[in-house]
Amino acid sequence: MPSAPASSDADVETGSGRGVLGFAPWVDALAMWALVFVALFLAVWIGARGPFATYGGVDEAPYPGSGLFSGWFRFDGNWYAQISTSGYWFAGSDRQSAVAFFPAYPSVLWGLHSVTAVSVKLLGSLVTIACGLGALLAIFKWFRDHVTDRVARVALVTLLVYPYVFYLFGAVYGDALFLLAAAGAFLLLERDHTILAGLAGAVATATRPVGIALIIGLVAVALWRRHVIEAGESRWRPRVLWRRLRPADAGVLLSLGGLVGYMTYLGIRFGHPLAFDEVQSAPGWDQGSGPRTWFKITWFQQIKNLPRWFWDWLQNVDTATFEKVQYAVTVILQGLFVLGFLFLAWQVWKKFGWGYGLYCFSMLAIALLGTKDFQGTGRYLLAMFPCFLVLGGYLADRRILRWTWWSMSAIVLLVWCFAFGRGYYVA
Repeated sequence: MPSAPASSDADVETGSGRGVLGFAPWVDALAMWALVFVALFLAVWIGARGPFATYGGVDEAPYPGSGLFSGWFRFDGNWYAQISTSGYWFAGSDRQSAVAFFPAYPSVLWGLHSVTAVSVKLLGSLVTIACGLGALLAIFKWFRDHVTDRVARVALVTLLVYPYVFYLFGAVYGDALFLLAAAGAFLLLERDHTILAGLAGAVATATRPVGIALIIGLVAVALWRRHVIEAGESRWRPRVLWRRLRPADAGVLLSLGGLVGYMTYLGIRFGHPLAFDEVQSAPGWDQGSGPRTWFKITWFQQIKNLPRWFWDWLQNVDTATFEKVQYAVTVILQGLFVLGFLFLAWQVWKKFGWGYGLYCFSMLAIALLGTKDFQGTGRYLLAMFPCFLVLGGYLADRRILRWTWWSMSAIVLLVWCFAFGRGYYVA
């Protein structure tokens, strides 16, 4: 399998299997995760304290453990908690409804709550922490399967200081479960456990709508690994050799199960199998499909208005104007990340094969076509873990650039965590 070029630094691993701390690389990974966890936990906890906290998106109701974890329960967490305790409801396409949120994550919370009677709010943070750690270890394993341990560690640190990685460290969102299932699916597929890979993929597609990109990715990687598609006489007419596939390769199609299962439920319960998409245009979400969404008119308006809002805030120092500035900055940054990841996805295509490249481009297509201003795409990009390996491979040989990137990214990450704890909508 193609891999990113190894670093030429003298301290590239030569087969010792030891990390920078003198232990196995996975111990290094745990140590790095623990360091980031403590830093992010403190940033969110401080942000959620008394005079610092704003209550626009904050549920003030206390629950066991809220003294430590309340800062992680924000925005979509309220929807997941309601689904876990009250089930689904659909009020038509013109009103926000619970059907917008896929069932795997709230189902896990419901199951654990039924067994333990622990608050679903606290369980949400604990499940995210566990799944986030599992996802990062699975991704690190995938990194190590493709490059040297040193480059893999650089890539892991790059991921750990990514400004939106905090959604894997306690936020009551489904992204950590999705990423664990997605990374696990690709690891299983590369070991020829195609049926298990399909089942892991089904968990992912039952967790987030971006699971559609995972289905495409699993099928593409399966075809790429079997060399089913080769260059033909013409660049635009490749040869397709279906006979190279094995019967078990069809197991990756099980990844459709989560999406199809949820659509079936919505069709039987509400008569709208695509209700999760229909409600996106509801007032307050305003994510309906169409030219205004596709061409990011709202995003460009944010760029246009930001200087004026910022000047007004400097003059008046009022909260309402500051929130406009903060929102504009976050969506502009996420849009720039999407543009950067377009380049990284192309490098994934060249270095790790068109299967993983197609997976990354499919994930980006959903972000490009499904959001009006790129809000939320910062955390969606976490699923494009091959891109972080490409970036890590580039930074591995560039010490000054590496530490500059890590420092700037870590600062933004801590600021975003503090803002999330306060109740600002950052992604």
